[in-house]
Amino acid sequence: MKVNKEYIENIFKDSIEKNIFIKAIASSPVDKKSEYTKVNLKPVRIKDEIFIQFEEFKDKKAYHENICFASAMVKISDILERFKQLLISVNGADYQILKGKQDFNLKKSENTKVLKDLDHNKKKNYLIEDGTPVPFLIKLGVMGEDGKVFKNSYDKFRQINKYLEFIDDTIRELQNKKLIGDHIKFVDFGCGKSYLTFALHYYLKDIKNFTFEIIGLDLKKDVMKKCNDIAKELKCENLEFLTGNIKDFDKLQNVDIIFSLHACNNATDYALLKGLELNAKAILAVPCCQHEFNEKMSNTKNSKFFDKEMPIGKHGILFEKYTSLATDAFRAQALELCGYKTQVMEFIDMEHTPKNILIRGIKDKVNTESLKRRFNEYEKFKSFLGIEPLLDSLLSPYYLIKL
Repeated sequence: MKVNKEYIENIFKDSIEKNIFIKAIASSPVDKKSEYTKVNLKPVRIKDEIFIQFEEFKDKKAYHENICFASAMVKISDILERFKQLLISVNGADYQILKGKQDFNLKKSENTKVLKDLDHNKKKNYLIEDGTPVPFLIKLGVMGEDGKVFKNSYDKFRQINKYLEFIDDTIRELQNKKLIGDHIKFVDFGCGKSYLTFALHYYLKDIKNFTFEIIGLDLKKDVMKKCNDIAKELKCENLEFLTGNIKDFDKLQNVDIIFSLHACNNATDYALLKGLELNAKAILAVPCCQHEFNEKMSNTKNSKFFDKEMPIGKHGILFEKYTSLATDAFRAQALELCGYKTQVMEFIDMEHTPKNILIRGIKDKVNTESLKRRFNEYEKFKSFLGIEPLLDSLLSPYYLIKL
């Protein structure tokens, strides 16, 4: 059956309005040089309003965007121009579409599919559940004796669970790569009041039944004493809190995982360095207060891009955000040079904390040619920034020896 573009747009429009649109997949770009290779579409409900989620694939990475109905129809029209193949699924029917020179070939078939719950904010299955009493969360004032999370502590509760999800994924990958067995050495740099450190202990002991060693390190002596007292009271074995600086830590060797949460400015860089010194299999860092790049790039004479008359350079808030992102991009690339597969992910929703970027590096096999390519990318980025970051001098001994 031959149809025109408007006919297909109406399939989308009618099915979305009638709440029977399930999903769509656009593939085979018209332009073989197109940066996007595939687009997935599905409806989501956010705060009682229907949005269409676009999942676009570029360089083996997925980019997500939730768009209101009117704007989604504009984007769908564009997709019909850019892709040759399209599959649309609605309640009771599938539409297979092939783009021709002048029109579209459409084949309709029946299905038994039904649109599922669209609630984008539906209750999440946490590793630690609300309503289940957990001793350390009760002691730290996150939940009551009945296991119910206090309303003003729910953001912290969500952060703890999000952290454990990352830990769980990291451990699985380390085991799949046969980098660890069922015993884990873990160091938490800048652990502070240690909500996450105690959560890790609970996860390894009560959920996963691992054997382990955990050390929390922080500069505040009184806070570390309190954490040690709580650990003793709760009978948390193989958990120790130390007072000291990241740079001076040498308690363990051949550590499996290090974690650094909100270490200020270059303290994150020293945490990455210490991870290399301790031969960590995985390095996780949530940076904070990236001042170095901002200061150095404000004063550089090597790049006109950051001139105060340029669009980003003349707006302080934009310049600050850019330098923060540049800092963490540089850190991720530096870890790759040192033999880690890196990912940069959202640690917790922006509405809960603006310091929400997690850099995760897991040891990986790297061949010489791949390393040289990454080094060239790294050098180009450093040249573009026009500065000499502290991290470069800290980590260079670990990658230069491999080149």
